[in-house]
Amino acid sequence: MGRLIIYGDIHGCYQEFIDLRKKINPLEVDIETCVGDVITRGKDSIKILRYIQKNNIRSTIGNHENKIIRYLKHEKSGIKNPIKLDQDERKIISELSVSDVNFMNSMPLFIKFGRITVLHAGVQNHFNLDSLSKEEKSKVLRLRYISKNYNFIPFGEEDGDSVFWSEVYNGRQGLIVYGHQVFEKVKIDKHSLGIDTGCVYGNKLSAVVFSDTDNVEDYSIYSVNCK
Repeated sequence: MGRLIIYGDIHGCYQEFIDLRKKINPLEVDIETCVGDVITRGKDSIKILRYIQKNNIRSTIGNHENKIIRYLKHEKSGIKNPIKLDQDERKIISELSVSDVNFMNSMPLFIKFGRITVLHAGVQNHFNLDSLSKEEKSKVLRLRYISKNYNFIPFGEEDGDSVFWSEVYNGRQGLIVYGHQVFEKVKIDKHSLGIDTGCVYGNKLSAVVFSDTDNVEDYSIYSVNCK
């Protein structure tokens, strides 16, 4: 097996992704995957979605892909759709092909590679990824902060007593590589790596590369600046 290459939230930043991939120089034996939120907000969502399909790059599902999928399912139900889309999301939906939708539907909630687990947002210590409830699945896509009592805190309701999930994560699910929360640089904790460095907001697109999925301490971080 070659290297394991994991890309942070791309959000339609096609050129930066191409530049980052050139910097890493993937080989045929390497495995490439993304942490989700491949689409929305950036200008080239459809282009990047089709690029990763063409190049056999996997991705876990992010909350933004999940929103599009849920919207499409509601549309088929014949009941008034409760999900509201912004202009960018409506444009993406208007351009999706059947294969694009099938690809997003096939995105798993998490992927395990040896001692490494890739997912979008986070986990709480009591989660069992192999038997998650519907509520827990939603949290894997959206988790950021928890309370002192280890309760999930909705986005925007965190305060000075809130704790970011990765800082108390006990390693039960292996080394977790995740996105969702934007950091100025890759967030390195004992049992996790947060690799969303906010390219779509003008910072950087980052990736982490492991030479051995059983040696979680042997990795390199690559980044390119936003255009």
